[in-house]
Amino acid sequence: MVTKEEYEEYFGQSAPSNFSRLEFISLNTIKSIITRPVPKESCPFYEDFKKAILEQINYYDLNSDLITSSSSGSYTLGSYSEGGSSEIETSKSISRLSPVAYEILLNCGLLQSQIGGCCL
Repeated sequence: MVTKEEYEEYFGQSAPSNFSRLEFISLNTIKSIITRPVPKESCPFYEDFKKAILEQINYYDLNSDLITSSSSGSYTLGSYSEGGSSEIETSKSISRLSPVAYEILLNCGLLQSQIGGCCL
């Protein structure tokens, strides 16, 4: 969905050597949390959605332990949720989503449960 060239232009630096992997994981992370369909190219905030992916790629590049670590303490899949084995472990849970990507997705209306919108 995004390219190395877009990453390099957006951040003004070389793309990570494992760009394809980070792009795949980032897109899947974002798809797992958005509450509306992925925007199409004709959508006014399609470019902002791509920026959210770029931000997530950079976040994973800077925090690679978020990809390899499974000790975040809690897991959610749909309506099923499982907490950590101890209060301390759960309190150390960190978000896997870039704060900047979250703000972009929120501003695009992709984290809301409303029905409708121009891009559905």
